[in-house]
Amino acid sequence: MQRTIRTGLVALAALGIAATSALPAQAASVTCRKSDFCLFSGHHQTGEVLYRLPVKVTRSGFTFPEVDELALPVAPLSARNPIPDDFGCIVRLNDRPHFAGSEQEIDGFGEAELTGAPVASITPDCG
Repeated sequence: MQRTIRTGLVALAALGIAATSALPAQAASVTCRKSDFCLFSGHHQTGEVLYRLPVKVTRSGFTFPEVDELALPVAPLSARNPIPDDFGCIVRLNDRPHFAGSEQEIDGFGEAELTGAPVASITPDCG
């Protein structure tokens, strides 16, 4: 009886090791599409995509969902903003949820360099 239990435990342990070693191979990397607002771990849109927000831009407007609270605040070094300059918008990145605390602003289309400060909420500001 003890031998059967021990054999079962060894088999379960082997399965656990096999499952954990297979996880990295199964993890899909996140890519930033042309129409996405993205935050990157490195400068000049390099490194890992820390956060991707799908944005829909048309000739007459855009849809940019506000992010009131990120589950885990991220600390990006760069961003990609898909909103064309024609709309006169900036994107505010706050270091606390609910658009509180200190903020960084992205004030143009395309690539933006950031300070590496945490980002816990995101909102566009057009005017």
